Amino acid sequence: MAYALVLASKKPINKDRGRLFQKICDWFRGFMAVPVHVSYKEIDKSLFLYIITMPRPEVFYSRNRIGKKRTLKKWASAIENNNIEHYLLETPLREYINGGWTIDKYDYLAESLKKNMHLLFTMNPLKGLKVQNMTVTLSGVKKEFIWPQLMPVLRKFKLLNVIDPDNSLQDMWDEFMAETGVPVCITEDCGVLSRSHIWISYEDANNDYPFNGIKVAACTKSIICPNDKRQFLIGYTFQKKLLKKLGIELVQRFNNHELSEFLLHMLINIKDVSIPEAEEILGVKISIITIESLIQCS
Repeated sequence: MAYALVLASKKPINKDRGRLFQKICDWFRGFMAVPVHVSYKEIDKSLFLYIITMPRPEVFYSRNRIGKKRTLKKWASAIENNNIEHYLLETPLREYINGGWTIDKYDYLAESLKKNMHLLFTMNPLKGLKVQNMTVTLSGVKKEFIWPQLMPVLRKFKLLNVIDPDNSLQDMWDEFMAETGVPVCITEDCGVLSRSHIWISYEDANNDYPFNGIKVAACTKSIICPNDKRQFLIGYTFQKKLLKKLGIELVQRFNNHELSEFLLHMLINIKDVSIPEAEEILGVKISIITIESLIQCS
């Protein structure tokens, strides 16, 4: 089983030739397959990521039926000969190539984020907040999400609300109150959000209950700060080691979230490791990214 990134070829350079000669060349070229290039990069010891370069849509469609068929035959051979089971297509290629890996079934970042919310409080805009004067509300929380990493953060708040209709963690919160002295209100009423400064949502679906404070949501991977009208995205950042292996130009050709999820899927499937282990091998880290910086990097 192997994985591949599929890149679109560079835009062809139109050479200045006579019109009649150009038409004759184009007619003959229509019967020819467009070159398909295959290479690979070593991501980890004995773990290779294939790089396949396919013609851009305008080049592919410039071929006649025979030329297209021959090109797709080369594509099929590249997939079969290298035992490639999953491949991520650069966006333009999705116009004529099907079967590419999609992110729909996977969300490693959201799962990792649920267990690493504490990291966000070491970064702006959450870093430096005077939480000792604030109330925080948790929703959709489970014990494995907050114990033990988030507890040192929660104990700094003035008051803690937990929206939990089942009251499933009563014993844990009783122990938390006894140890920290921080009052905990367990409720099923979302109205407590009107009296909260920060809302940390672990829910799988976005709960858009009206809220005027800072909302941190795992499912949308975002931080919304309505007071200063700013929104931040939470995503993976690639460290220098991985960028050097892949090349910055290659990384920038894909959606950051989609590429990181694809690479994690590769590590988890092939090496049979956990999400944290895959993150460590790849060298990706959870980071807070402003909308502006994301646009500049894309």
